[in-house]
Amino acid sequence: MSEWVSTRLGDVTSQVQELVKVASGTEYPLLGVKWYAEGPFLREVVTSETSKATRFYRVQPGQFIYNRLFAWKGSFGLVGEDLAGSYVSNEFPLFDCDRTRLLPEFLSLHFGQRSVWSYVARVSTGTTASRNRWKESQFNDYEIALPSTAEQRRIVDVMAAVDAQVNALGAEKRRAASLLALVRNAYPEGTECALSSVVSSIQGGKSVQASDEKPQFGEPAVLKLSAIQLGSFVASEAKRLDDLTGYTDAHRVEEGDLLITRASGSFDRVGYATIARNVAPQTYLPDLIWRIQTKPEVCSTTFLAHLLCSPSVRSMITSSARGTASMRKINKALLGSLRLPIPSSEEQSKYVRQCDAVASEVEALDLELADLRAFRSALLASLLNQEIEIPEAYDALLEEVS
Repeated sequence: MSEWVSTRLGDVTSQVQELVKVASGTEYPLLGVKWYAEGPFLREVVTSETSKATRFYRVQPGQFIYNRLFAWKGSFGLVGEDLAGSYVSNEFPLFDCDRTRLLPEFLSLHFGQRSVWSYVARVSTGTTASRNRWKESQFNDYEIALPSTAEQRRIVDVMAAVDAQVNALGAEKRRAASLLALVRNAYPEGTECALSSVVSSIQGGKSVQASDEKPQFGEPAVLKLSAIQLGSFVASEAKRLDDLTGYTDAHRVEEGDLLITRASGSFDRVGYATIARNVAPQTYLPDLIWRIQTKPEVCSTTFLAHLLCSPSVRSMITSSARGTASMRKINKALLGSLRLPIPSSEEQSKYVRQCDAVASEVEALDLELADLRAFRSALLASLLNQEIEIPEAYDALLEEVS
């Protein structure tokens, strides 16, 4: 195995600041950088009339970019060809790599690791956690273990092949999810009823201060909002609950419960509904999640769950949400006033079977995608920790294929 050399980034990269003064009548496409190493994206287009900025910095394809404010969230990536001609503010440093020693794609892979984000979070500085910055001087002083550029290229190529599989599977899942939305939206006609007339209760949880630590199996836990996805339940999204004061059996989540989020910091996530599955014992409801109990002789729980996830009903729910930009909420009166078509029990069962068939395919793809992403993460860590070496024979193989 060849020797990897610990190298200061300032010795193999150079910051680029192509300053452009804002001119009247000119549009400036501004980039942001997504969290979790998902890379740069076109955030907005501004002019001198819509922005107070007096200058921006032009970006070029192939440059490494990060967000100083959210580096601790993994806000790193490479500028792609599709973003040529875009601009950034000074909160988004840009760097060129000395390609004789460091490939930008290899650098991007390195900063795609959660262990690196954790390090950046520890050393970022600011007056508050939300204003923490990882400054350019810290980037320059950061040391990275570098193999030869030939080895870097092998690692980049292997990870690109894995990423292609991740992207293909992700696209397949999105197609299945789109089909599920269509199937859910094709609900049968029925007697239009207020939601309040087909449910026996809408029960809330309890507000509690809990650590972010995940519970061990069997330990009391309270659900996080992220446990409730659109039509799917993530049982592992829970926080350990050290104090059960005020909680009763009425707050406990049971298998098969229909749950709905009554508030969210994200507008389109308000009113997410799902059936609780594989619930760990002693799991409790927080105050931002409701349990809806239907009148079984009128409406089945699974029918209502799929109906609440249909695009047209989702639109009614989100349009009824109230609150601030940082927290949108629905209340029981507004939710209960929603008028929904309630068909016969036979038609409900037929609709549920159709939705469940597609939903099971989406769930299977989701699990496969999660496994593939876990494999990608483990593979990347093993390659960058020199636990796995790609032999030089790989180069000859590529030449034969090409």
